[in-house]
Amino acid sequence: MPTGRSSLEALIRQGLVGHLVVLVGTIVAGLVVGMAPGALTALSAGVVLWLGFSLAALPAYERAGSLRPAKRLIAVLALGALATLVLSDVVSAELRAAVVVLSVTASLIVASALVHRTALRRVPTLLVGPADAVNRLAARWEDRHDLVVVGRCTWDSTQPLGSATVNSVVRDVPKLLRTVHGARVVITADQALGDPSLRHLAWGLQRAEIECLVLTDMNDYVEFVRPTRVGDQLALALDPPNSHLVGQAVKAFFDRAFAVLAILFGAPLMGLIALGIRLDTRGPIIYRQERTGKDGVPFTIFKFRTMVVDADQRVEDLRELNEGAGPLFKMAQDPRVTRVGRMLRQTSLDELPQLFNVLLGDMALVGPRPAIESETSQYSQWVWRRLHVKPGMTGLWQVSGRSNLSWDESIRLDLMYVNNWNLRMDLTILLKTIGVVLGRKGAW
Repeated sequence: MPTGRSSLEALIRQGLVGHLVVLVGTIVAGLVVGMAPGALTALSAGVVLWLGFSLAALPAYERAGSLRPAKRLIAVLALGALATLVLSDVVSAELRAAVVVLSVTASLIVASALVHRTALRRVPTLLVGPADAVNRLAARWEDRHDLVVVGRCTWDSTQPLGSATVNSVVRDVPKLLRTVHGARVVITADQALGDPSLRHLAWGLQRAEIECLVLTDMNDYVEFVRPTRVGDQLALALDPPNSHLVGQAVKAFFDRAFAVLAILFGAPLMGLIALGIRLDTRGPIIYRQERTGKDGVPFTIFKFRTMVVDADQRVEDLRELNEGAGPLFKMAQDPRVTRVGRMLRQTSLDELPQLFNVLLGDMALVGPRPAIESETSQYSQWVWRRLHVKPGMTGLWQVSGRSNLSWDESIRLDLMYVNNWNLRMDLTILLKTIGVVLGRKGAW
């Protein structure tokens, strides 16, 4: 059995060493600048409370590696330093010393977080479990930057836990670990710790100081799942996503502000597009269609017209040539698309009028793909959840393949967005959308 990661590395990964360095550094800096013992004690206690509050406010997987505590402290220090400079003749030497010490503290917090992130980077990971679950997980984690799958110990999914086959595979885990330094073990089997062989494996890994994790079947819900206890049992509490009122208010304000600015600055371009549509074919410039919005409420979506006027009536004639996923109708070489319309679709410029939908509050900048009524009428209760939020001009489906995605994959991405929404995710998707649009990926 390998020795696994050293105790020091384990403490670094947990962030405990970093927290200790921050506290000791604060005390040393206070002694160097000659702070009074009482003031230094109070300052140190404040730093401890600051770290504790900041870390407790973060999800467990972000705690020690987060830069949020340092960012908050630096913001306070910037104001304090400015006030100290302006009032240098009034502010006491003791207060100036406190600003210096807190500057050291903030620097140590940043350094601690960076060291912690380095310790977490690309952790060698060994997967143990049924073959289909392990292979699916390995494919999902293929492009991650915080871990690398170095091996798989699998058994046929039809084999029950406790069978001779499973026990034989589990016995191979220690042998494989001897070839990989610093690896952790991730078990994907349902009710893993109820099986004696897997439970004994976990105990052996604990003795060898090798991290052992058991996955829950909640892959798309990590942002709002938190561990808790019910009696003497461990349980997962499911907090509803999108329930943070401040976050919702910020998103709504940002969406509308961005829409106003985009409409103002994009007006000349939209005028040229309108002229091109008018000169290309007869018919309206704007295409209107009823779509299903948040909670199933219908709304009228606006797009630049990219097809001939009777396109909707010709769908049935082309139904057997459908290349779309699921209930969606799409054709890579759709004969109904006009010359100008093909260019607009390839560049996604046909969707610019949806900025008015965002301004009206029917849509968001980022969200699930806006669905048509004939599509939502076929939704199962599971798929209906994608209507829990406003549809978006772009989303995970847009930056992950668009028309090249299967129906199941596009739905999975929409549900992943609904279940894991946060402002940082929105910003990331918006930035990725720029590259997707410029690269014309998946647009047809």
